Amino acid sequence: MITVLIGILLAGCSSTNPYVDDAISQMQDGNLDAALEAAQESIKNQPQDPLGYYYQGVIYGDIAQEEEDPAARQEIYKKMNESFAQAQELAEKMEDPPGELENLGAVKTTIWSNEHNRAIELATSDSLRQTMENPVELAAQHLQNATTIMPDSVLSWDVLSEIQAMNNNISGAIEAKEKVLQLKKTPSATDYNRLADFYRFEENFDQAINILNEAQQAYPDSVFLSEKLADSYMNNGQFNQAISTVENLIERDPDNPQYHLALGTQLYQTVLQLNDSLSTNYDKIFELEQQLKENSGNSSSIKEQISSLQSTNESLQNRINNLTDRAIEELNTVLEYRPDDASAYNTLGVIYQNKASALFEERNQTTDNQKAAELDKQARENLQQAMEYYENATEIDPENTSYWESLYRVYVALGMDEKAKEAEQKAGM
Repeated sequence: MITVLIGILLAGCSSTNPYVDDAISQMQDGNLDAALEAAQESIKNQPQDPLGYYYQGVIYGDIAQEEEDPAARQEIYKKMNESFAQAQELAEKMEDPPGELENLGAVKTTIWSNEHNRAIELATSDSLRQTMENPVELAAQHLQNATTIMPDSVLSWDVLSEIQAMNNNISGAIEAKEKVLQLKKTPSATDYNRLADFYRFEENFDQAINILNEAQQAYPDSVFLSEKLADSYMNNGQFNQAISTVENLIERDPDNPQYHLALGTQLYQTVLQLNDSLSTNYDKIFELEQQLKENSGNSSSIKEQISSLQSTNESLQNRINNLTDRAIEELNTVLEYRPDDASAYNTLGVIYQNKASALFEERNQTTDNQKAAELDKQARENLQQAMEYYENATEIDPENTSYWESLYRVYVALGMDEKAKEAEQKAGM
């Protein structure tokens, strides 16, 4: 295909360089090895003539195209580019450079398009994918060739990033997408978001946060970037930053219920993380109390550890209570704006159900029967509240089986067997 293009471009042209003439003749006859040898003789004998390098590059392009394995083409394309670069460097020093070099861009574009379009075909054609093994990997190889031919092709780097992701090569997807951001003068919000998604997939939340902070500077009004940044902070254990990010959104638009929903959700996700720490500490306290019963000789040290954990848990519980109250307030604000928001009702149900679980756990830890009875009463009151919220959610969205499953578990905990059976059926359990 490239040889045909060259034949068209050279129709009527002649050269004063016999080695170049021989290279052209051999190339048009399909004798690529002989053509390459002639071009190299030109470079050896007439090193200041850019045509020797130019045709060496063209021939390398033809040789690469004839190579069946796309992975084996990359090194040949590098030689092609080096030849073309040398040809251009020599031509720039000439007052009257050969006209053939004006075709260099068209030659490279044709070869690039062959590689790029073949990759698209392999990645998108169902019938083609069924006839070969690892078509997505082959598509990636073709795109790597395309980016070797034209390293500044944003399109090929962008498609390569998605092909690498399809092939579960996330590090390759990241590398290609980073190249897109480098090449674009103004990357889009979607570009930043996609790169952050790749980093998040690898649980590299630090880098995702860096990318999203850079994105926010470019697109300060982007809601989805702010939400993704808040999620990344949350995943990275930076709870205060997560909450602050969503609070900034509310400051800009306090009447937007979606922002209040996001804040309520972020606040409560923080609570869930803190609850894990609280539960871990309760388990440690239980183990230490068992050791205390079995080993009175080291009682002083064990008691100090228990006291320290209890103090930590008290602080954790206060923070959990404050954040939970704020989450409830934000979610109720959502319902003021959107009284039919099933998600807000469901999240409130989760909050009160988990409050009940925490109270039940605290009840199980105490040896004071009167305190245990009071904790049990408070826990059941919270379960009742959770039940009401879950019932609201199922009324608004009766097809959501997860809502029914949550309601089923509350009914079971409250001993409401008939309602539990009904909820179990609607949950598809």
